[in-house]
Amino acid sequence: MSDFQAFNAFLEKDAAYQSTLKNHQEMWKEARQAEIEITRALRRVTRLMMAVDVVRQQQWKHESISEEQDKALEDLTTDNSEIWFSQYDQAADDVQEAAVAACAMVVEKRAEAKVKETEAREHCTLLDFAKEQARKAFDKEKAEAEATAEQTESTPEAVK
Repeated sequence: MSDFQAFNAFLEKDAAYQSTLKNHQEMWKEARQAEIEITRALRRVTRLMMAVDVVRQQQWKHESISEEQDKALEDLTTDNSEIWFSQYDQAADDVQEAAVAACAMVVEKRAEAKVKETEAREHCTLLDFAKEQARKAFDKEKAEAEATAEQTESTPEAVK
């Protein structure tokens, strides 16, 4: 077994390193998830802006309708085209406000993602330190094993 393979096997068994590695992986998982949340929030903004466009299109359909259509609309809904125009205008404004709030959410999510990524990057130093500590322990264990092997080889058969 090569030194590299032996050290990797040692790392697999080293509780301190494995704990640090698990924390490290979890931090990067959270950082990636935060980036996904940004994309979701951006897509929500896009959907809301599309809704504003659809509502505005519907609003303007009531701008210049004939008196006959206006009368039919009022008979069917009790509101004339002017009220419908106003209602659609308000609805579009409401959806637009929701889009603005969603934009603020994107900014929040982006800030959270930056913090998580920074923390994960900083944790790389801790992981490196844990690996160095494991390397020292591995080298010490290896040196002790070699010393014991040399001692066993140099001991005469009679003493055994």
